[in-house]
Amino acid sequence: MNHGPENCPRTWAQRCRAWAEGLGAGGLGAAASGPAEAPGAPAAVGAEASARGAPGISIAELVDLHGHGGSRPLLLMLLACLCLPPIMGLGTAMSVAIIAIAWQWGQPTAAALPQRLARARLSPAWSRRTLHALAWLHDCAAAWIRPRLTWLAHHSLSGLWALWIVWMALLIFIPLPLGNILPGLSLIALCLGWMHRDGLLLLLSLLVGAIGSAYASGIVAVAVLAAWRAWGSVYPPLA
Repeated sequence: MNHGPENCPRTWAQRCRAWAEGLGAGGLGAAASGPAEAPGAPAAVGAEASARGAPGISIAELVDLHGHGGSRPLLLMLLACLCLPPIMGLGTAMSVAIIAIAWQWGQPTAAALPQRLARARLSPAWSRRTLHALAWLHDCAAAWIRPRLTWLAHHSLSGLWALWIVWMALLIFIPLPLGNILPGLSLIALCLGWMHRDGLLLLLSLLVGAIGSAYASGIVAVAVLAAWRAWGSVYPPLA
């Protein structure tokens, strides 16, 4: 991954924090005085939109904070972050977009963002939380993540990782209590590992996703057993 001045985790973290400060202050001054003023022009634009009364940040603006267009791993990481809040129906909607990204996983071209998804806008509170979470992730990437076990991030394995992404998206699609958290964290680890060629994070993605799969399987098994017992109590078997 090319970590130039406009395409590096620390720059992205500065932009996210500048926009979050603009939303928190309700004006242009917080972001304009932040450390990301020069490289983070989109952040200043975001703060200006906040000053005009825009209700939070849109998905398209969130992508543009990381460079216009956005790579597939980056876009998938943003969608996975949006799956974490316990908002009814949000994970179900995001899972469809995640599957669409998985369909073309590993291709070098920029990911296309559907217009309906691009116009979706978070509330100011969830905008600030998401932006601060992304800034923390980018800081961790800059400080701790490095290339290791790089063969796990080889292009020849992109098809297998695409299948894993689809499986995580299906777990997110199922409306289970807190069922989005572990698959979403698995996808975040996968994206960071793929972008930075860190195979250790890819293994962590498999571990977290396996725990999420076991959790979902347990919930489904308990629900099926309860339904079976309820059916037996209403319609007991013939003697």
